[in-house]
Amino acid sequence: MVHDLSDAQTQLEREDSYFQTVEELCDIARQVFARHDFAIVGVSKKADRSPVTIVDQQVEIALREHLARKHPGDSIRGEEFGVDDETKAGTRARWILDPLDGTRAYATGSPMWGTLIGVLWDGEPWLGAIDLPAMNRRMIAGQVRAYCSYAEMKTSGCTAVDEARLCTTMPDKFTEAQRTSYRKLADAVSVYRYSGDCANYAGLVAGHCDLVVESGLSPHDYLPMVPLIERAGGIITDWDGRPLSESSAGHVLAGATPQLHALAKQILLGNSSC
Repeated sequence: MVHDLSDAQTQLEREDSYFQTVEELCDIARQVFARHDFAIVGVSKKADRSPVTIVDQQVEIALREHLARKHPGDSIRGEEFGVDDETKAGTRARWILDPLDGTRAYATGSPMWGTLIGVLWDGEPWLGAIDLPAMNRRMIAGQVRAYCSYAEMKTSGCTAVDEARLCTTMPDKFTEAQRTSYRKLADAVSVYRYSGDCANYAGLVAGHCDLVVESGLSPHDYLPMVPLIERAGGIITDWDGRPLSESSAGHVLAGATPQLHALAKQILLGNSSC
């Protein structure tokens, strides 16, 4: 029993330490954005044709530099500079960084963009954060601690598809088969909306929408969302209902409740008469 209590205390202390670092990283990202006065900057294309700005890169560099000081033994997976596994063999913690999720929104003057930070422990999503500087909103969740600057972290509780509010960022990422499945779901819900990026997941966590459906995402887009959504009472998986990991295909379904998630999954997989 003493061993169990000691282990629990160690886990709590570890989460407190990492939670504090997540807060610091969010602050650092905001400082970089503020240096640019949140100005719209030139946009270039990466090899995969996705947009990138110098701000994306500067934020990730600043985050990596801070992590090198605070948690030098941890590995990092970032959108702009990839994975640094070569020198971090055996580490249990991996940081997941998306310095600017919603680059298209940022480059066109929309406030619907943010910084995503996650921590995997032994490969499982453990901590997650969404920071939305232009809206001055932040949410962080771990296994014990949670924080939201503007709302209760609680999903809507919606269980009926015909009452659900659906958000999707870019339907043009769907394959033809996925687009057909998505169209069936969109026709079944109460209301659906395009765009939003990470702000859609923040809306789900705060009870402002009920379903988020995406395709073609990378691990830095969805892994930070897992602890947040689960903490708020929701569920997030791939379209087949499998837990999300670094090796997932990037087809994501998030729901306010397990019941709603299951119904949406049935429609996406073509197993429903809705």
